[in-house]
Amino acid sequence: MDVRAFARLIGLRLTRAWPEPEDPAQEAAHHPPSALLAARNAAEVRARQLLVRLLTPQQREDFKLHGYFAVQVARRGKFWILPSSIFNVLNAETGACYCAAPRAEVPLSDLMLAQKLLLENDPEAFFSVANRRAELMPGLVDERLSPDRVMQARRGPARSRIRCSQLSMIPHMDRPRTRS
Repeated sequence: MDVRAFARLIGLRLTRAWPEPEDPAQEAAHHPPSALLAARNAAEVRARQLLVRLLTPQQREDFKLHGYFAVQVARRGKFWILPSSIFNVLNAETGACYCAAPRAEVPLSDLMLAQKLLLENDPEAFFSVANRRAELMPGLVDERLSPDRVMQARRGPARSRIRCSQLSMIPHMDRPRTRS
């Protein structure tokens, strides 16, 4: 087989694997217009400027250095607000992550600012609607490194999952019992 025939064969297989949308409306749905992207970028720039203006000097310094900042919550301790749209509020003492976001799509900096203001002024409202999950084991990571550790783990390769039946000491129906 010559090179041209091989290229045609590969092209044909790729076309079958990823067919081009026949409808221009489908194409537009997959690729937002550049005007929309420009508007989103401009909104994020304005939101970031507002966020930086409303941060305390220490929070502003942390945000410029690391991209996240700490918030002291009354009767709850210290929380970091990470640059992520989900599970981005990290409790420094327990390692739990919280997620509370509006239904509408907002710039990331607006989300971080809303969470900061809610945590500082009405934490009970935040915790009453926030989802929670464990992110870090408390005491295993130096407090100053926890946000970096969380963000690094989220960027890393996906970990393989272990089924609960592989960990349990209770015999399950799908595993044969062994007698000792």
